[in-house]
Amino acid sequence: MILLSLLATLLFILETIVLSIFSVFTSVVDRTGKFYLWAGRNWSRIALLLFGIRLTVRGTEHIQSGAHYVYAANHSSYMDIPVLLAGIPDNLRLTLRKSLTRIPIWGWALLIGPFLILDRTNPHQAERTIAVAIRRIRAGASVLFFPEGTRTPTGHMQSFKRGAFHLAQEAGTAVMPVAIVGTYAILPRHKWLPRWGQRVELRIGEAVLPHAVSPGGTRAEEIRLMQETERRVRQLLEEA
Repeated sequence: MILLSLLATLLFILETIVLSIFSVFTSVVDRTGKFYLWAGRNWSRIALLLFGIRLTVRGTEHIQSGAHYVYAANHSSYMDIPVLLAGIPDNLRLTLRKSLTRIPIWGWALLIGPFLILDRTNPHQAERTIAVAIRRIRAGASVLFFPEGTRTPTGHMQSFKRGAFHLAQEAGTAVMPVAIVGTYAILPRHKWLPRWGQRVELRIGEAVLPHAVSPGGTRAEEIRLMQETERRVRQLLEEA
């Protein structure tokens, strides 16, 4: 299995380089993000195939046609990204940490593409990212956050932070809870070589609606949205 994982990793690096270069060029000529998302989805599906990941998706019936959401997912592994892109049938924009843009070639594609880059160490930049996310939602896209802020070091979900829920309230958008089960076993935070041939399940719950919408939001409503979404994600994680 180690040899399979090594071979899969080398092929994964190659496909990442090829599709990242493709994404850079398509982002220059197509500002809608359509081809960028197409490339991201294919990168994800190839990655799952290379690492022998068998993905099952539950709850897609909760995603209404023509609607847009703020998706809130738990974060256990770098493998969460291809799982989400491959499994969620929506016009999705991921919110990713700025440190990922330092990765050669792939990071350049992230910088030029329509995904959102979040610098949690800079509050002003984080507010600008929220403003861009609101514009993306109003243009018809959905935005995905990892509200824990970083990958869990233990495999257990951490407490959520408010950023995603501040966005949902200001944009008047429902929050869609998402649970990813199985990626920690593939590539936990302290490992660099993914395990080959694992099962992963993506569970999408019912949307959480904001009770009030107001410019600048209200802290109490953001906290309610955050707590209810966190409760639902934990519940999804515990389902058989």
